[in-house]
Amino acid sequence: KRATQQGSQLARIHGIWGIGQLARKDLTYATPLLELLKDNDPEIVAQAAKVIGDVTYKEAGKDLVPLLGHEYPRAVFFAAQALGRIAYQDAVAPIIDMLERNNDEELYLRHAGVLALTRIGQESPVTALVDNPSRALRIAAVLVLRRMKSEKVALFLQDKDEYIVTEAARAINDDL
Repeated sequence: KRATQQGSQLARIHGIWGIGQLARKDLTYATPLLELLKDNDPEIVAQAAKVIGDVTYKEAGKDLVPLLGHEYPRAVFFAAQALGRIAYQDAVAPIIDMLERNNDEELYLRHAGVLALTRIGQESPVTALVDNPSRALRIAAVLVLRRMKSEKVALFLQDKDEYIVTEAARAINDDL
């Protein structure tokens, strides 16, 4: 009841956290969180996405994807994080789009996108970024491939950007 009332934001957040505690024991309790992903309060949206990721509520994948374009960066962050935690395969292209829009302006959004792509584990869409004109996407690709311990990170040793080449070399050298 607290999560859906329109009074105190803090009470709503505590209600969402309570739903999360219940959902850890039985995922059917997570269903009300889906409606909260469409709330007018962006922090409520962010907290609902966060809890969905925390409890790995896999049924929320299609509802989380639109949040990657949300105007509130915390909602984007927690949506990307949740999509990675539930390993939602259809989120790869939308996450890549989010990373491109972000253009390395918010590094924590890059981190969330990189971690999500790593957890989803699709190597080919990431290696396809080798010739992408977006420097931000190429950096993210190197970071994802490094986390995946993929030999394909070597493709980025030929990049025109010295920083990306250096990161690819570090990924190869530092990670053995």
